[in-house]
Amino acid sequence: MSGFAGGPMVNAPERFLSWRWEDEEDEETKKLTYTPDSKRPNGGTFTLQKEDHTMGNLIRLQLLRDDQVRFAGYRVPHPLILQADIRVETMDSKITPVNVFDAALEDLRTEVDRLKNQFDQACTSFEVELDGGEYGENM
Repeated sequence: MSGFAGGPMVNAPERFLSWRWEDEEDEETKKLTYTPDSKRPNGGTFTLQKEDHTMGNLIRLQLLRDDQVRFAGYRVPHPLILQADIRVETMDSKITPVNVFDAALEDLRTEVDRLKNQFDQACTSFEVELDGGEYGENM
């Protein structure tokens, strides 16, 4: 009954392979690759392995915040292919796609760190209120 609706997909990769590398060396060498555009010196495509729309769209939006970026887009070639291709084109050839991509990742890192700190502070405040504040008196 495997061919019917709701049955297992025969050609689907193992679920754990969508996020886990079998060999740590593979992650270091294959996670991110860059292919420059042969026709435009200010364009290129980054390929993120084992990523999907979440990371592709997040990086694309961050790239579009940069005034030096003319175009940023992403695609996921197929749901069974675990990669996101991010195409970047800068305003001129003096600024490379690698430079703006690196800056976008650094900005995202800063933003995620800020959100994590705010979340940790909110959790600490909640725990303090829970222990001795109005929540502790009602329990």
